Amino acid sequence: MIIPYINFHTHHPVYENEFSLGGEEYGMDRRWECPLPQQEEIFRQHVLESERDAKPLVIHCVKTLEDILRIHKEMRPRQPWIMHGFRGKPRQLQSLISAGIYVSFGLHYNRESLLLCPLEMMFLETDDEALPIEPLYKEVAQHRGISTEALKQKIWENANKLFPHLAFSPLIRNFASKFN
Repeated sequence: MIIPYINFHTHHPVYENEFSLGGEEYGMDRRWECPLPQQEEIFRQHVLESERDAKPLVIHCVKTLEDILRIHKEMRPRQPWIMHGFRGKPRQLQSLISAGIYVSFGLHYNRESLLLCPLEMMFLETDDEALPIEPLYKEVAQHRGISTEALKQKIWENANKLFPHLAFSPLIRNFASKFN
């Protein structure tokens, strides 16, 4: 089967040769007008919904990483969490990886963090701009010293681990049939 470029965006159209894992993102943001305690209460409800529905949780986080990590530690979710659009420093990355939280890098990333992130915990996205993801894969593969195909394969494996129904999705079968 031909492996598509997996894109973890949530707001943009899907381009040729890519498959979007996008959906809703939940979290906390110190720039929002809503008071942080209220955001936390709502976020905790989303965590419970993720657990109830047995679905991964995509996290929006702006200047609330410590809060997100605290909630993760307190709630001890069974479902995977994915930090959406991560731009943080290596120390922040290590905190996420240590907590078992996956990381999705967008077009604007901290290169040192990108290089330190285990491929088994990585996703890529173009959520910050409506652009195809293929150039980002090529750039990241070059930085990591691996082939673009190897990176595609690893992110495909990650996606199938978190979303086990993915390989059997009609969208994936339709995608693959274009190339067979």
